[in-house]
Amino acid sequence: MAFNEALAERIRQRLARRKHAVSVLGLVLTVTMVTALVGAADEQPLAKQEAGIDATSLRHKVLCGYQGWFRCPDDPAKEGWRHWSRDAKKIGPDSLTFEMWPDMTEYDDEEQYPAPGFTYPDGKAAPDSPAGGGDGQPVPDSQDLPAGLTSASNGRDRGAARLIPPMTASTAPTMSPPAASAVPARSRRKAEAEAAPAAEPETTPGDPTDDVPKWAAKAVEELLTPTYWLDPGESGEPFSATIRFSGRRTDVTGKPQPRDSFWQEETVDGIIPGSGPVAITAEVRGINPGDWAVTARSVARTGGRSYRSYPPPGHDPAGVYRVPPPRRVEVPADAAPTLRTSTLLRSKVPGVIRFAYATLVGLGVLIGLGLEALLLSHGHYTLFRPMLFSVIAIIAGVIGGKTWYIAVHRGKKFDGWCIQGFVAGAAVVVAAAALAGPGIPAGAYLAAAAPALLIGMSIGRPGCFWAGCCTGRPTAARWGVWSSDRRLGCRRAPAQLLEALSALISGGAVLIVVLVDGLARSGPVAVVGLAAYTLARQFILGLRAEPRVWPYGRRLTGAIAALALITGIVLLIK
Repeated sequence: MAFNEALAERIRQRLARRKHAVSVLGLVLTVTMVTALVGAADEQPLAKQEAGIDATSLRHKVLCGYQGWFRCPDDPAKEGWRHWSRDAKKIGPDSLTFEMWPDMTEYDDEEQYPAPGFTYPDGKAAPDSPAGGGDGQPVPDSQDLPAGLTSASNGRDRGAARLIPPMTASTAPTMSPPAASAVPARSRRKAEAEAAPAAEPETTPGDPTDDVPKWAAKAVEELLTPTYWLDPGESGEPFSATIRFSGRRTDVTGKPQPRDSFWQEETVDGIIPGSGPVAITAEVRGINPGDWAVTARSVARTGGRSYRSYPPPGHDPAGVYRVPPPRRVEVPADAAPTLRTSTLLRSKVPGVIRFAYATLVGLGVLIGLGLEALLLSHGHYTLFRPMLFSVIAIIAGVIGGKTWYIAVHRGKKFDGWCIQGFVAGAAVVVAAAALAGPGIPAGAYLAAAAPALLIGMSIGRPGCFWAGCCTGRPTAARWGVWSSDRRLGCRRAPAQLLEALSALISGGAVLIVVLVDGLARSGPVAVVGLAAYTLARQFILGLRAEPRVWPYGRRLTGAIAALALITGIVLLIK
């Protein structure tokens, strides 16, 4: 009886505590909801209030300012084209200092001044009635703009436009046929073509294009990839170069649209004298497909170094110019009259071979699996289960390579792979297979898988060299090899080829030990081979162009690889 009363009392205490906790939680939720409602009421936009503008506070207000220091030759200041042009006496393609065509909608005729050399599609001299038709009334955002201008900010800035200077023979330097580009290490993209929504096809919520991933949309988008070649000289300090690309579509029928013209500047840092000739390739998106007349010219910057186009002036138009050996990349002697848009996979970049990466990586996988099967057969081991684990390891390596790449770039880039992630993912599966039992002795399986993996990587790694990824730093050294990161082509440290060589040497050494001692006694050689490759790779990474995300990554990885190498050698000797 006493036990039952004690139990009942304990239950009543627990219910009381629970009731108290619920009450406290309810109070907290009530206070939170009231606070949120009060805050929401306080944050209502002023546009919904009936009262006028509160001039005593800056809350919910945007301050805008304008300095009216832009001059025209015939205005009362008589200071010429000050702030519009580098030369106060004239305004032209080589002297412009502005990028946006001003909105002249609210200016009267007597307040406007002509801009020689710039006209609207209807032939009127700019900026005569830029915002209206013949009656002077404003028109929508699809209004006529001067030839070579396209609406900026997707049409949200009324009357604003990108300026494309008129193309003349004196402002069209030598440039090469089209090529593709990618953002290189240490570079700045100064401007991109922007288009008004009126020029884009309207989509509905049910349009299938809404469900296309961004990377897929970029892959099928039509783009231009023009290239400008320059001579960096043979001596001096590293310098930056800015190239302005501009173009007009030549096969326009009817009224030109905003996406029928563009201008774009590419600024590349760290150009090394003696590393040339240098190719700077732009990737122009947001334009209409078709044939384009494109010009490129260098843009002088204050304190910048001067350079000239390549081939140099006075060159033989019929001559054949190439980059330094061993590469045989041809430099066009004259500019192509027109360029045609293409998808990214069909575009051309000097020094880049499309589909080389996928081809060589696939070949490396097949040769690696074939070598493993031969070693297992030579040792009189069963094939099915070990080969199945190896295929799973390759899949895990692919997943690891992508995951590692995304993690290194902190989720901001998804279009690449990391070989270190591939090795880590594959190694985890191989180790798990050795512990779980791949159907043969664990040491024999590791000894067969290690040379296959390393030799396969030695075949696939050069694909990065020809694809323009994982590039080395620009260099003037004669051991450098001319290559491109799909945007900047020059002589570089051949980091990808050195990694392939280190994998080949490590894999070859492991293979020799396996053939001499047999699979059964060569298990530790797998650890030695992978550790040796990983350790060598940490030194090669110092030649890469892109900066390391974590400064201690190479040191930590190198220390672990060195420890694994020593342990593997000790086990192998025993």
